[in-house]
Amino acid sequence: MPKAKKSKKVTVQATSKKPAKVEPKPSWQDAGILMKKGTTAVEQKNQQMIIALSVAFDIPPQGITILADNPYINKQGLEFVFDRHRENKGWSHFISEPVELAKQAGDTAVFVTRVYDKNDKVIANGYGSANAANIKMGTIKAFLNEMAETRSQNRCLRKVVSPILYQTFIDRVNTLQNDQRELITEAAANFGSVTAEEVGASEEEQKPEKLLSGEEMKAIAGILQNIANTKAQDDLEKIGEEIKAQVKSKKLSKNQIAVLREAWAGKYQKLAFEK
Repeated sequence: MPKAKKSKKVTVQATSKKPAKVEPKPSWQDAGILMKKGTTAVEQKNQQMIIALSVAFDIPPQGITILADNPYINKQGLEFVFDRHRENKGWSHFISEPVELAKQAGDTAVFVTRVYDKNDKVIANGYGSANAANIKMGTIKAFLNEMAETRSQNRCLRKVVSPILYQTFIDRVNTLQNDQRELITEAAANFGSVTAEEVGASEEEQKPEKLLSGEEMKAIAGILQNIANTKAQDDLEKIGEEIKAQVKSKKLSKNQIAVLREAWAGKYQKLAFEK
């Protein structure tokens, strides 16, 4: 009986290449996926402002609150940015502690929050106070200790995440379409470093610090980089003199001066703790 012939194994090779992965551009429509659709014209405009800011500053819509038609980053937004950059920035955690607790309506509550690096060194701190005089919202006057704690956290976190927000805005705003960019520019002018939880404070205490425009940020980017790279207080003092000279020559806007001062002070504090 003749032996059965063995079948040859046929290998089929793919002739088409796997399509390259295309990275989608930032989209404010995607950012609003978790938001309810506004019912009135004002609500819809506010929603679009939130979505635009969400894309430009790379924070979730839930991290932005609009009060009196002005957008503010809130506690959730700051904590989101902090947690996202914790590893690459060498941050460990932050702790809030009471300095003075309010026991009755007429008292003042004071808290301090400190950010620690992975070596358990303090790299930033922020104080927050609350009393009946500096909280205009009647519904939260009964929660003075909680408000003081939140304010201290926000002021402390802003010191470390504000430069990230500035740079993110510059990197992302130009990826959007013109109409989207126009809305973001309008919204960003009011998107200050004062958080939503602090707008109930008196006008004297609020002291809003508005974000810089792209051109303003580019003009001082070199100085900010020098501050970040400085490892000695003597060198930092020289940078401080350079900033003072530009202030005297009136080459800097108030916003630029405020950002440089905050960055310089933060670096000075960090170098002092490292001694």
